[in-house]
Amino acid sequence: MKVVIIGGGTAGVSAATRLRRRDENAEIVILEKNREFGVSSCALPYLLGGLVAEPEDIVGAGVEQMRQIFRIDVKLEHEVIDIDRKNKILTIEGKTPVSYDKLVLATGAVQLRPDIEGVLGDNIFTMRDLRAVDKIKTYYEATGAKKILILGGGNVGLETAEAFARLGAKVCIVERAPHLMPYFDPEMMRRIENHLQKFEVRLYLGRQVQGFCETYALLDNGAQVKYDLAIIATGVRPDVKLPIMADINLGRSGGILVNDYMQTNDPDIFAAGADVEFTNAVTGLPERWPSAPRAVLQANIAADFLSGLETPFGKAAACEITEVFGCTAAFAGANAEQLEKAGIPFRHVYLLQNNCDIYMPQSQQMLFKLLFAPDGKILGIQGIGPRGIDTRVDIVANMISRGGTVAELSRAAVAYAPPFAMPKDALHNLGNLALAVLRDEIRYYDVGSLNKNEDIFLVDTRAPESFDKRHLPGAVNFPLASIRGNLASFPRDKKVVFYCNHGYGAYLAYCILRNRGFDNAYLLNTPYDLSFDL
Repeated sequence: MKVVIIGGGTAGVSAATRLRRRDENAEIVILEKNREFGVSSCALPYLLGGLVAEPEDIVGAGVEQMRQIFRIDVKLEHEVIDIDRKNKILTIEGKTPVSYDKLVLATGAVQLRPDIEGVLGDNIFTMRDLRAVDKIKTYYEATGAKKILILGGGNVGLETAEAFARLGAKVCIVERAPHLMPYFDPEMMRRIENHLQKFEVRLYLGRQVQGFCETYALLDNGAQVKYDLAIIATGVRPDVKLPIMADINLGRSGGILVNDYMQTNDPDIFAAGADVEFTNAVTGLPERWPSAPRAVLQANIAADFLSGLETPFGKAAACEITEVFGCTAAFAGANAEQLEKAGIPFRHVYLLQNNCDIYMPQSQQMLFKLLFAPDGKILGIQGIGPRGIDTRVDIVANMISRGGTVAELSRAAVAYAPPFAMPKDALHNLGNLALAVLRDEIRYYDVGSLNKNEDIFLVDTRAPESFDKRHLPGAVNFPLASIRGNLASFPRDKKVVFYCNHGYGAYLAYCILRNRGFDNAYLLNTPYDLSFDL
């Protein structure tokens, strides 16, 4: 059996090496259109910023190693321009055609420059491969560029912004969405946006570049943003030119349509990686979401099937993470916009809690948002903080994949020692909060409703000195210890809404009133640390 794999990235290399480990007799060929092979594209921003010392550090097994160790034939600068499915022949640009018995499409996604006037300027780059990084660094060092414009506020844009900040440049980010990292909910991103201001990163949110001039970019509101060097980081699109030419079916998301074993509508052609459409485990809708771990899983499933082992893929829950100037942002499942689009009813809670016991020097605050269905099924989680976000989001991601509930989350097994967690972990408190909402034991008043001019009695339970420094408009101050002695001061004919810095003191005050028969008590549901964020 001759298996040809188109693409030498994560999915292509994973499919090839997995197949070799399971089948010593198969003839395996990888066709890669570029001169680079086995490069970790996710690491390019870190190479640019100097966190990764040498280009070789982000390159896997080379062509010769693949031949010697795995007996896999890697052909570089072999661009497939046509697939003859009937005769199983691949047409190669300027090369001899290649035959196959089984074919794996692992071409990955492509980053395209948007159709903007001036976008092909000599000082405008994309972060696509090692050669691109080398060109960027050469231009940056040779010209003394100091003003960097990043077009796009997703993972790559933020990682590239940090890379240039490490090099000593002044950075600005232009993002067409109203907030950074559009797959997060906007109120969660406020913490990241505030965090970036500490590093003098300027943000132009809800703005588009209309044109690039030599020294400035013209925004859609008429503003001119000066720059010396610009990076296009507006995301990627599926590279589906070959599948379309070969009449390989595409799905609703624009990705390649496959079954549970990565087979296309041609049983001899498989696909894996960023171009493949999958079903979102939460919304049930088709999606195409670039993810290196998912690409590896899909590649392994294709290789298993080719070697006689059936391991179905099933549905998948999105799970991503990035670091932004020392702050971690991670999510799993679906966000509010996706749930609304899918017509799925949901509730949500926020939690501000330290990552470990507060007496430890590394103790720092984490922010979480948990989204869940009326029946308690977990639908999504978003977390932001310096440490400890990754493991907790990973735990919830696996619960989402198997249909886990908030009740299970409240009892999740979490390893404890003072440097790593608190005895009652953030996950337990998230689960308990969600359970209390579903049981109507906690009633929340959404922070966004404060702007609707509803007649409420807003109570700040912090100490007077904290209240005097800063408080929400219209709030009155009843320190927590004074609540029981001032019950007559709280009205019963309007909503009494409690808040404090992190929520715990307000929760205790809320419990006092509810236990004293105040059915009109509410907690302010807010993602903000009210001593800093507002």
